[in-house]
Order: sequence, then C-alpha cells, then structure tokens
Amino acid sequence: MSSLVKLESYDTKPKEPRQNAGSQIWQRLILFNTLIDSRFEDIKKQTWIKTTYRDMSAGLIVALTAIPMAMGFSMAMGLRPEQGIIAGALGCVIGRTWGGSKYQVYGPTAAFIPIIGGLIAKYGEAGGGSLAEAHGFLVFVSIIAGVILMSMGVFGLGKYAKLVPNSIIVGFTVGIAVAIALSNFESILGVESYQDLLGEDEDIKGGLLHNLTLAYGNIDKVNFWSVVLGLGTFFITKLLLRISIFIPAPLLAIATSTVLAATLLADKGVILVKDIYGSIPNNFFVFTPPILPAMTSGVALDIAYFVFGIVFVSAVESVLCSSMADRMANNRGTPFNPDKEFWGQGLVQVITPMVNGFPCTGALARTATSIKAGAVTPLAGYFKAIFKLSLAYYIASYLEMVPMACIGGILLWVASNMIKVSEIREVISHNRFHALLMTYTAIMVPVTDFLTGVLSALVIFFVAGRFFDKPFAGRRPAKAATGKDFEQPGIVSKPGYFNRVVIPLALTEHDNYLLRYAAQLTKSGIVGQPHFVFVETQQARAHLQPGIDPAKQMKQVVQQAFGSLEKATYQIVKAQSRLDTLVGYVFKNKIDLVLLGHQDHGNAHHSLAQRLAMLCGCSVWMVPENFDSRIQRIIAPIDFSPVSADSLTQAAAIAAQYKVPEILAIHVYDDESVVRYEEHELIKRGEEKVRFAEIMGSVDTHGVRINPLFMESIKAAEEILTEAANYQADLIVISTRGHSKAASILLGSVTSSVMSDAKIPVLAIKHYGAHLSLWQTLLSSHFLSRVEPKVN
Repeated sequence: MSSLVKLESYDTKPKEPRQNAGSQIWQRLILFNTLIDSRFEDIKKQTWIKTTYRDMSAGLIVALTAIPMAMGFSMAMGLRPEQGIIAGALGCVIGRTWGGSKYQVYGPTAAFIPIIGGLIAKYGEAGGGSLAEAHGFLVFVSIIAGVILMSMGVFGLGKYAKLVPNSIIVGFTVGIAVAIALSNFESILGVESYQDLLGEDEDIKGGLLHNLTLAYGNIDKVNFWSVVLGLGTFFITKLLLRISIFIPAPLLAIATSTVLAATLLADKGVILVKDIYGSIPNNFFVFTPPILPAMTSGVALDIAYFVFGIVFVSAVESVLCSSMADRMANNRGTPFNPDKEFWGQGLVQVITPMVNGFPCTGALARTATSIKAGAVTPLAGYFKAIFKLSLAYYIASYLEMVPMACIGGILLWVASNMIKVSEIREVISHNRFHALLMTYTAIMVPVTDFLTGVLSALVIFFVAGRFFDKPFAGRRPAKAATGKDFEQPGIVSKPGYFNRVVIPLALTEHDNYLLRYAAQLTKSGIVGQPHFVFVETQQARAHLQPGIDPAKQMKQVVQQAFGSLEKATYQIVKAQSRLDTLVGYVFKNKIDLVLLGHQDHGNAHHSLAQRLAMLCGCSVWMVPENFDSRIQRIIAPIDFSPVSADSLTQAAAIAAQYKVPEILAIHVYDDESVVRYEEHELIKRGEEKVRFAEIMGSVDTHGVRINPLFMESIKAAEEILTEAANYQADLIVISTRGHSKAASILLGSVTSSVMSDAKIPVLAIKHYGAHLSLWQTLLSSHFLSRVEPKVN
C-alpha cells in the first residue's frame, strides 16, 4: 500500500472525485488492514532509537499501573482476576494493530462493569448456571457486538458516535461511578460471608437500593483491619498520583497492603484473593468458545441488551478517548480515524473474549498516562502488553495474596476519579436542558440499570431536544481582581541588571562566542562586574596550550572580546569537580548570575547549566555555541505564579535595555476536561485572560508591551521551544526555583527540559532558595490540591 493511499484515507476532505459506495467500502477495507500506516509516521530514521525508548518507558509505566486496575475491574464484573490481565494485554495489542489512533491505550474500563457484571450475575452461579457458561454467553454477545462495530466502520458510521450528547456521557459516567463505589464498598468492610460481595446473590445492573440494604444487613460482620487496608489503599493511591504520574501508585498501594496482610495482620481474618478464587494461574491464554443458552424471549432480549451495551460503550469511549489523546499529545500529524477505530474495536471484542478475556475499549486514564510518560507511536501499546504479561507471569503467586479489601480500595479510587467537577460544570454552563439531562442519566443508571438509564435519556434528548435545547447559555469568566496583593519572593538582583557575574572559561576556542556574547551584555548595561573563572580539573588541564600561563591566557582572550575592561577579576581554581567548584564560588562571592556557554556537539554543558540552575543561589544564563545575535525577540514562559511574574519583569527590563518594543508571554496549560462543548475553548481562553490580567498587576513592564499567548498541551517545554522557533526568538527568560535532581526526575521540571533542548540562549531566573528538596518542591507545588487524571 502506497503512502499516498494511507495518508489520503485519513483526510476529512476528499481529494478525488466521489466514488461509489462499493469502491469506498473496498478502500476502507484496504486501509483497515494496512497494519503499518501513518500512525507510525513519528518513527523517523534519525530519531527511531529515542522514539522507541520513549514508547518502551511509557509502556512500562502504564503496565505497572494497569495490572491492579485490570484485576479489580475483572473481579467487579464477577470474573477471575487473571482474566482482566489477559483482556488488557491482548486488547491493547489488537487495538494498536488495527485501531485508528496513534496514542490510545486499550484495556478493561469501569463503564463495562455494570454491563458485564449484570450478564455474569444473571447467567452465572447466581442464576443457576456456571461461570464458564456465563463467560461463554459473554463471548457470544461480544462477537455480535464486534461484528456490528466492524460493520459500522466499514460503512463509515464512526462519525455518528459523536452524536451522543456530552450531558448523557457525563451523566452515564457519574452514574457508573456511584454504582461502582456502592457495590464495591462492601469489599472494604471485609464481611465474613463473602458470597454477597461477589454479586452472586444480586442483579448488579444498577441495584442501588439492594446494595444499600445488603451493606446494612452485613454491618455487624465488618472487619476493622480490612477497612484499614481498603481505605489505606485508596488514600495511598490518590496521594502518590497527585505527586507524579510516573509513580505506579495502585501497584505500590496494593504491595504495601499485601505485605501488611501477610505479616502483621496474618491472623486478623482479612480475606485474600486466594480465599475466593484459589491460586492464580500464569498460563493466561485459554480458548473459550461462545455459548448460547436455550433460546427464549428473555434470552433474545438479553442478547439485544448486552450487545447494545457493548457497542455503545465501545463506540462512545473509543471516540472520546481518541479525541482526547490527539489533543493531549498535540498531534500535528495524522489525526485519529473514527471508522478505522471502530474496525479495531470490533476485532478487540471478537478476539479478546475468546482467549479467556472480555470486552475492552479505549482507557482514558491509561491513555493519558501513556502520553504524559512520553508515548509517541502505537509501539507503546505493544510494550505495555509485553511488560504486563511478563510481570503478571512472574508475580502471579503473589497476586493471590492480595487482600480483597485492597481491590475494593482501588475500585473506590477509580469511582472517585471518574467524576470530574470540571466536566459537570461544563454541562451546567451549556444550558439548563443538558444540565437536567445529565442529572437524569446520573440518577437513572444506578437506580435502574444501564439500558434504562441511557436509552431513556437518548429518547428524551432526540424528542425534547428540538424544543428545549437552547443555544449556549454562557458561563462568564470572573472579572479580574483589582488591587490584589501578590506574595513577592523578590528577585535576587535588580530587574534587567546583574551586578556580580561569573563567567566560567574553558580556555579553548569555544570561549570566543561566550565572551562575545558577554561583551554585548556588558555594553548594553545588563552585566556589571564580571568574574572570570577557570576551573582546572584533570580533564580541563589536558586542553591547555603547553608553555602558556593559564592566567595570562585568560586575560588575553577576555581582552580580545571586551577590549579594555575595568573591575574584572580572574581566578584559577584547581579542583576535582567543576560543578561543585562553581556552586561554592557563587555562594562565597554572592554572585547574581552565571553566564555559561555550551557546545553543539554534546550535552555535557547543557547538563552543567541545568545542575547550576538547580543548585546555585543565582540565575543562570546559558548561551549556545556561535550564538552572538543581538537580542531582538524575547519569549517569557509564565505559570501565573508570583515567581513567573518576577521573571516577566526581568524579561521586560532586558527588552527595555535592548529597545525591544514587545515580548511574548506564553502560558501552556493542561486542561483536564475530557468532555467538551464547542464553546469550551472560548470559556477557557476567557479564564486565561483573567488570570493574565491579575498577574500583570504585579509586573513592571518598563514600557514594553506584553503580548500573551495561551496554549493547551501537557508537553509544556516542547510547546515553549516550538513557539520560540516560530516566533524566531533569540532569548527565553524563564523562572526556576532550583528543584533538586530527584524532584526534577520525579515531578518534571519545565525549566530543566527547556534548558536541555534549547537552541537559543536561556535565562533561568532564580527567585528564592538555592536548592529545593523533593519535599520542599512538593509543598510549593500544592500537590494535595491538584486535579487527578480522569479514570475509566
């Protein structure tokens, strides 16, 4: 298949004359079965090693998170824990091979719990059958649903999944979250009669009132230590994920609780996975054929019910997740193809249940985690599947020792994160009709069942919508506050001027560009007294010219660049470490700025500049090799904090010195709303303008015009560098608080990432403290109040 066909088939606008229906279907079938297509366009010859590594690391992070979630989802559905592991791994391989999204991660999702759980409860042991028979019937209805999804893709119906209104999607999600929380909270209580907890005595297609009655009836059987383990798992998971997505929080929380249950709480009556399911096998893949019960009118209705449920959840969640993935990854290449996505979803539903799994779809939380962890291509999904199966294979014997209360804690965390206040606010702000429709769906799903809640809501929407769905009601962003006091930590030196500057020299030809740049800054009045330092390490000594005094050589190269220079100091320091020596020199001499160069042929000086920005109690100005352009365009990234207001003041002062009339202030924000209306962007931009107006109240512009630019992306550093290139900037002024290396690795540092990849000078403004520890960084980032990623 030529690249022309592959790329054109993703376009929204036809480039050739209209084809007949048969030809269009044939072209789609060819596209759907083209396994290596433009989804892999980011694997380039020059960067394929880096891209593969990023995909591999993202796959590992997602796998560590997905194992306990897959087990929890599977048990909540009434299936065995290993079936969740199988479904998540195999579903991701199939979806990534035949699906239509570059980034989407496939796996078990919470939205399937009431549908699959209802089927297993009705046709399993509670309904007079067996788990094998119930799973066989699930295979049967899933195959039908898969064929329908594939047909929808072939006939180009993917775009119609977007017709489901956001209000019903949000209401459905809230209703499912309530049902999951209430039906699984019994697991945390650790009651002795565990038959009730498996859903074997109840129809869990909603069943809210029955669940509440059941929980109350078992209140005398509560195990205190199970409650401690379950709630501990819940809170540890939430806390760790607020700190960083790179922490496999569910796995760590369950591991901690499992160790406690096996040691300190071994005799406290805590129910474990093996007490209910026995041992967990590691021969995961077992062929499970479809089974059709004796046909009756009730079975026929159930087939229609469950097929509709699987098709609805698969279609809506896959399109929603794919759209979110393209937006989060700031996809500038091939967008997701909804028709091919339906084809891939169909194959997932046909194949995965037949290998001892169950239906899967796009998983919002795991997709977001994968993108934030650096995933670029579908390879991340393959790595996730490999790591997940490998890890599960070797720790299967330990998974059976997990307390059931921990599984309840994980599911309670999932339920709590499914409800997003921002999305509820989004629907309410749209208009009153959609607000009421969302509320109706959220109540009906847990009180009745999935089909009743969703279908009745859809009927109301299509019948009454034409009368009551009025245009956008308009949520108005708040007006900017006036006279607001900002806590000003204070800039180390006067804005636009650095009195005491240290310029480390290497005494090689690479010093020339740095000294020319330093001379330009001095003549512009930005740099005051320069301190020239040569740190004579063993490596630096090897580059010295034989027979020439280093001190004399320093003065010669400085004089060539500066001409006559008063009040300059020269010092040669013999040491083992250049970094430690420069840090000590900065503190001892109360330096305001380190002006440092770096060469294009390596990243050692990039690393030195990053480490100095972390450790030194002063600002760091990093200049690339052969960059001696005069400052004409400045970009200043901001985050609306007081420290970024200070860096904006610094940028304006420097611009005034160089008579630059304007600078670009860029704010890259991560919007957690997955479900959106058309006016969402307008509202968000209005809120950004309000926050920008507030911060400008504390900025001294020095007569320079500040032009704001607001961009949405989870890759702030990448967006800043891209916009700097588009703006043709020759200086980036950015704030830094001096994160420690551990904090930068775990939490991420935009400043550090910008300095690492920048091709133009970067001025990192230090505001307070010489070196923030991991704990200090966490406190300053207000991690306890962060919004968690949506879970499904």
